[in-house]
Amino acid sequence: MIELTKVDRENKVYVNDNAIIIDKEAITPSELLELSGFSSLVYDCYLEQNKDEEKVDKKKKGKENRPLKENKKINIQTGMHFNAILKQQQQ
Repeated sequence: MIELTKVDRENKVYVNDNAIIIDKEAITPSELLELSGFSSLVYDCYLEQNKDEEKVDKKKKGKENRPLKENKKINIQTGMHFNAILKQQQQ
């Protein structure tokens, strides 16, 4: 007899082209940065937009270059791409 076990959902996402496996359905940008080896104190997290999505969703055009809010949960889907970029210094 074969015993079936529950398999938790795993999502593979990319941060600066490095694959990260996440076993949650939602995560904050700060947690994502820390998991991928970047300090959330030094880096901002950006969601990389697909070229096809940019054409379809013109209403969000102005939001594409903004960093994700540090403590707002992101619903994770396999294949998402994120960029960790050094924070710009405030003057």
